[in-house]
Amino acid sequence: MKKLFFFTWSFLAVAVFFLGCQSDRTQWQAITIDENLSGWHIFQDDGSKSGWKVVDAVLIFDKVSGLESGDADSSLLSDKQYTNFEISFDWKIEKGGNSGFMWGVNEDKSYKFPYQTGPEIQIIDIDAYNTPEEILGGEIELNNILTDLDEKKHYLGALYDLFPPNDQIQVNPANEWNNYQIKIDYRSNLGSVKLNNILINEFPLYGPIWEEKIASSKFSNSDDYPYLGAKRWYDFGKFKTGSICFQDHPGRAYFRNIKIRELE
Repeated sequence: MKKLFFFTWSFLAVAVFFLGCQSDRTQWQAITIDENLSGWHIFQDDGSKSGWKVVDAVLIFDKVSGLESGDADSSLLSDKQYTNFEISFDWKIEKGGNSGFMWGVNEDKSYKFPYQTGPEIQIIDIDAYNTPEEILGGEIELNNILTDLDEKKHYLGALYDLFPPNDQIQVNPANEWNNYQIKIDYRSNLGSVKLNNILINEFPLYGPIWEEKIASSKFSNSDDYPYLGAKRWYDFGKFKTGSICFQDHPGRAYFRNIKIRELE
């Protein structure tokens, strides 16, 4: 009887400990980023890259983007790797600016940019769709809008070049705060985006519909992007587990109140 009691008590203790760990892991966790960018790093940083700072608990991208300067990409990546998760953060963008959030980013040296592997939820000043000449970033960003005025696959809340948002967008203008809540769940094959608590996009993460969208996008393994190197887009969206990322792109971008919870 004593042996049975001891075994039962031990089993319950282990179960409670395990469930407690799981519970802690799946609760919302605030991500506090300090001046040293603890827990984060710049993409493939050799010690010479910069562009990010923290002021009054606000993460700020404040430099001429690599797209404009020709410098190597300075997007900011989490040290931790994530698979299934939900993330919430406030953001605001400079007038004419452009940024994004990515997941599943792989930092192997064979890739030159985070977006060669990581799908991106677009952040952009949507007023630029009415006055494209005001977009920052020069000819490349201007062309990204001019070729997207109808499909809106580069629009705010889009899964970039794949799935446009719906028509429920209610956004505060440039230089004012907005909130994203993004869910990535490979178990249910579903991603979603809420803007200011309104669902504006849902999309699969793999499968026939995903492959169909890839085939009709810039990510279709085209040879039109020699600056990407030999890997081109061949591994785009292939890594279920990877870093999350805030993008180096034209215009100042601001992020705060970042919190995340893992879904397994």
